[in-house]
Amino acid sequence: MTMNQVKIKDLKNIEDVISPGVQFCPGCTMELLARVVLKLLGDDVVMFGGPSCVVFSNRGKFAYYGTLMTNIASSATGVSRAFRRQGRDTICLALAGDGATADIGFGGLSAAAERGEHILYICYDNEAYMNTGIQRSSSTPFGAMTTTSPPGKKSFGQKTQKKNMPKIAVAHNIPYVATACPSYPFDFLAKIKKAKEAKGPAYIHVLSVCPTGWRIPSDQAIHYGRLAVRTGVFPLYEVENGHYRITYSPEPLRPVTEYIKGQGRFRHLTDDLIAQIQDQVNHDWQELKNYSEMK
Repeated sequence: MTMNQVKIKDLKNIEDVISPGVQFCPGCTMELLARVVLKLLGDDVVMFGGPSCVVFSNRGKFAYYGTLMTNIASSATGVSRAFRRQGRDTICLALAGDGATADIGFGGLSAAAERGEHILYICYDNEAYMNTGIQRSSSTPFGAMTTTSPPGKKSFGQKTQKKNMPKIAVAHNIPYVATACPSYPFDFLAKIKKAKEAKGPAYIHVLSVCPTGWRIPSDQAIHYGRLAVRTGVFPLYEVENGHYRITYSPEPLRPVTEYIKGQGRFRHLTDDLIAQIQDQVNHDWQELKNYSEMK
């Protein structure tokens, strides 16, 4: 990562194209993500986004195309094709939450990937529909409390496992897929550089800790992002042309209790449910290691 780190230092000399005073909640890592990504991608970029925690219309010195939640990927596709018809390599960046990615806009994203459209799609995954009231999405982790998956006498929060969007993206045989977390900035920015240079669609799934929806102090977002990675709950890896590579190995994994404790959305979980989560994390981590060892 040394070469990437040297170049990352140059970001401080690049103009911040997002205006100050944007509408993010205190402690949200989305602001860090968006500011740094736009610096790294350069001037020749158009961002696409629907109704969400990230709405940048009239909030910066860059082109922003506001869409519906259903057509973020298809809008980026249409503009990308128009640019290439003109002989331009303008980056079409889709920035969308987990709800618009894994649920409402999934069909459009899948179609764009299947066709090999030249777009860069970044999903900022805060694990629920945070912008509209913390409703569950298919990216909400097992056991988590949301306003539509509340714990009670006959329930324990989210009943299904988190949808594995990176794995689904890989199944489309696109050139580049990666996971990332702002708590590991060098790893994240190195992946943005690779995605920028990919010949075809690129997909990056970013864990975006949400202090409001996760019920944690606003100054603990970076800390919980690190715990998500170090416990194996959110592993960091990339898949280039079908070849898996773990980009940060936290072995031996820390117990998931370190990640779960302190988060209000998990405060109702019993020891048995936490044990189930640990078993699933162990299984998924071993599966990822097996993929990474394949030649």
